[in-house]
Amino acid sequence: MKKVWFSIVIALFMATSLFASAEEKLLNSSNALKNMMRDSQIKIPQKVLERAQAIAIFPGTIEISMFLGGKTGSGVMVVKRSDGTWSYPFFVKLGGAGLGFQLGVEKKDILMVFESKDSVKKLMNNKITLGADASVAAGPAGESAGRGSEADFSKEIYTYTKTQGAFVGVSIDGSVMNHDYDQNIELYGNNITPEQIVESDGLLSSYAIEDFLKSIQKLMN
Repeated sequence: MKKVWFSIVIALFMATSLFASAEEKLLNSSNALKNMMRDSQIKIPQKVLERAQAIAIFPGTIEISMFLGGKTGSGVMVVKRSDGTWSYPFFVKLGGAGLGFQLGVEKKDILMVFESKDSVKKLMNNKITLGADASVAAGPAGESAGRGSEADFSKEIYTYTKTQGAFVGVSIDGSVMNHDYDQNIELYGNNITPEQIVESDGLLSSYAIEDFLKSIQKLMN
């Protein structure tokens, strides 16, 4: 039975991610972000967005629940630079493993809002373990979030997920984020590093890049 479920997972992942180009993945990430913003029932509190030092979006992340569970996804990230502008987007990966007791496969769009410069710096060194290297929690949501004492906005990273039309917070302790160097090189060329992408002002642009940056600006406004 486990082999059957693993085959389903592999087929889904290959269909949605493995064969997609860097431009396609960037457009998928932009569309996932737009879909989240269209949900009028629950909104990310302005306080969370005002403090954001980086934004990452993982469209179509696959989460497995079985005897050994886990998640895997490819996403896009931007970093707020010292002048307040957002960097060019670069690719990151998300993976994790855990224990589960039910069979199932689920696809989610996951949004991460980095609230501290330290957590961003750790990721720029290639890898960060969520919950260990940086505190992470399901993000507060709704217009009234933060008005009461239940939301202290003390975490370094807040996460949100959209599954089957629902837009809610999710915690992903133990997941590992690192850079996707191959996808970055495919998008920009010349063996470019994530640090160079963040610091550069003159990279060649494209429709996908511009569309993603417009989505980020709309999210922040």
